[in-house]
Amino acid sequence: MRIYSPAPPAGPLHALNLQLEAAAKGWPSLPPLETVAIALPESINGITESAADRSRHLPIVTTADFRPARLGSGPAWHAYDRPSPDLKFVAALYEVGFGIQLRPGLGTEPEALRGKRIAAPPRPSAVRLLTEVLLRDGWNMLDDVEIVDATPQGALAAFKASEVDALSWNLALPGAAHFVPMLPADGAYLAVGEAALARINAANDFTLALVPCLSGAPPLLSFAQALAAWDSTDEELVTELLACLAARGSNYAGLPHSVDAMVRWPGLTADNVHAAALRFYTVRGLTNA
Repeated sequence: MRIYSPAPPAGPLHALNLQLEAAAKGWPSLPPLETVAIALPESINGITESAADRSRHLPIVTTADFRPARLGSGPAWHAYDRPSPDLKFVAALYEVGFGIQLRPGLGTEPEALRGKRIAAPPRPSAVRLLTEVLLRDGWNMLDDVEIVDATPQGALAAFKASEVDALSWNLALPGAAHFVPMLPADGAYLAVGEAALARINAANDFTLALVPCLSGAPPLLSFAQALAAWDSTDEELVTELLACLAARGSNYAGLPHSVDAMVRWPGLTADNVHAAALRFYTVRGLTNA
């Protein structure tokens, strides 16, 4: 059984995704899990094209990718090449905050970004997708900034050397009520307000939410991660995975610490949820979906 992690293999998000494999180790009725790092949308496109039995290939999806994957949508450089309505939600894993960080002294409001250079991962990248969505749909300034392609390490070096004015990246929120910055916080993350969020959701095939940041810091876009499966995935297997998460999740930073956290996903409806997962949550009185 393969789990497809969309994070870079050496990064902290992939390390969080590996904890799913660790939690399942030795769980009765679960086969051995192998976690493979493959970016979205490549992982889902590859599964739908070539997997003889995709029921044993379970992707981890993000809030910006789950619905586009089901619809077969997305920009040309981050597109799902065919609809996959049989891709279904199983369980939310952890939440990630996404935002744009501005060098100290340049301002504290999004308008301060106009005319500035922003370091962001090159296309294709889910982080780059959110960067462009926030700048274009949320703040109406994509044409008024310069996006500089950079890896996280290169972005940080350019940021510290004042070669760029801002950078976009993630802060991981692994279950506990605190963030683990993926890049040092030399500067202020710019607040993403409810109005910007509404514009983003109205303009795209996904539903994002806001997530609180560090104490006293502004809210950021939520870029949550979830385990998904297919209609053809064995229902007993899905049930056992959920039981394992419910029993062992609190032992791992990158897994949900309660069953109600497992079903916390913006825009979730019953037809998006795997049949076995829907039963699992319904009998526990969790009707978010």
